[in-house]
Amino acid sequence: MSDNKKQNSKNIIEQIKASFTGRKFKSGAYVSVISAVVIVLILLINLIISEFDLKIDLSNNKLYTLTDETKEYIKNMEDDITIYYLVEAGNEAQIFQKIAEKFDSLSDKITLVQKDPVQYPTFAQQYVDDEISVGSFLVVNNRTNKAKYVDYNEMLVQEFDYQSFQYFTVGVDVEGKLISAIQYVTNPDLPVVYYTVGHEEYEIGELFKDTLDRMNIEIQSLQTLTLEKMPDDCDVLIINSPKIDFSDSEIDMIKQYMAAGGKAVIVMDYQAQDFVNLNSLINYYGMQIEKGIICEADADRYVPLYPRYIVPEVLEHDITNTLSKSNRIVVTPKSSGITLLDNVRSSLTIEPLLKTSDSAYSKVDLNPQTLLKEDGDIDGPFYTGVVSSDTYEGVTSKLVVYTSEMIFDDNMISDFGNFYLLVGTISNLVGEMDTISVRARYLYPQFLNITQKAAMIWAAAIVIVLPVIILASGIVIVVRRRKR
Repeated sequence: MSDNKKQNSKNIIEQIKASFTGRKFKSGAYVSVISAVVIVLILLINLIISEFDLKIDLSNNKLYTLTDETKEYIKNMEDDITIYYLVEAGNEAQIFQKIAEKFDSLSDKITLVQKDPVQYPTFAQQYVDDEISVGSFLVVNNRTNKAKYVDYNEMLVQEFDYQSFQYFTVGVDVEGKLISAIQYVTNPDLPVVYYTVGHEEYEIGELFKDTLDRMNIEIQSLQTLTLEKMPDDCDVLIINSPKIDFSDSEIDMIKQYMAAGGKAVIVMDYQAQDFVNLNSLINYYGMQIEKGIICEADADRYVPLYPRYIVPEVLEHDITNTLSKSNRIVVTPKSSGITLLDNVRSSLTIEPLLKTSDSAYSKVDLNPQTLLKEDGDIDGPFYTGVVSSDTYEGVTSKLVVYTSEMIFDDNMISDFGNFYLLVGTISNLVGEMDTISVRARYLYPQFLNITQKAAMIWAAAIVIVLPVIILASGIVIVVRRRKR
């Protein structure tokens, strides 16, 4: 009996040993080791990501990723800034908080502090006089105590739905408003831009003004006909597609302003091609406006179905740098062509910004029966945007000319890369002052901007290629079934 017990015990021990040496154990042990290694790696990766803020932004339109312009501005900033998030603990807006945290992690010079407005109801009043809303931000320069309040509602992009008669939030503007506030508190002197009135100019829209406001640029109207001298605080003068020519005295006054180092933007309309005085100023800077309206023959250089809505080539320049990086097209509707004059004075430096294709032509007849090229039309290529600098005795003036009155229309600014062109133009003319503008981020995908050529390719793919693929797939399936 005892021998049987010993034998059974021995068998059990052998079975246990066998279980640790068998294929199943080895396979299970291998899986366990691999699982443990994977878990350790995941923990290490999470620790590294948390330590170095290596999170990947997978949201639509990169909601949580700061733009290169913001990063560059913060990098060059000298003052220490505190961003106060005025919200109760537990009631933070996730998007707002995450974007603000990105600012905090970007530089040691920026600190994000959450301040409960219920516990500290009068905290913001020591800096600003604004009525405070919960969930808003207060940006303070720690050296100067200069502050800017950013209201919660101003950071929401809303659109009106005509079916439900309600407003819906379609985007957020946290980065744009915060970097604008940071610029405000770090720049001691803010630029002033004047735009002329009294010549039936094309209206400066709300988005145009909002873009400059984001750059902390003050914008004012200017009746030049009654002036004897340009305002001393005019950093940039804008002449936005007038329908009436300027007088001799106005042009003389503007030339005096330019000779003293003035900066100006002139947006011309095809109807202003016969304006003697305004064109004389443009000619003085080495440019000439050609007769007619440009038509593009290159399908890759105009908006689908509209050969007069030019999609010009964007040439390399500081003004177009941000536009080029944005990968957005710029559109110049109903443009006239700019050509460069020969034998200009040596003090001029003329740099084209926007260019048509070689196959473009200018329709001299402003009301043609056809948009096809006819006898008398002017051959391209043309420029639709040019900047000219004049340096004399150490003083530099600068004139930027565009030839589409709608180039900075609110629809163009909203829908195309014209926003970046406007920001680049004003930033370049303002000069030494750091001014950037970051547009709002939308929560949903926006419309794709394409040219006529791209539209034709997509149409061919949908109408021809896709049906052919489906038909071919069906034939293959039928043939295989018959072979079975």
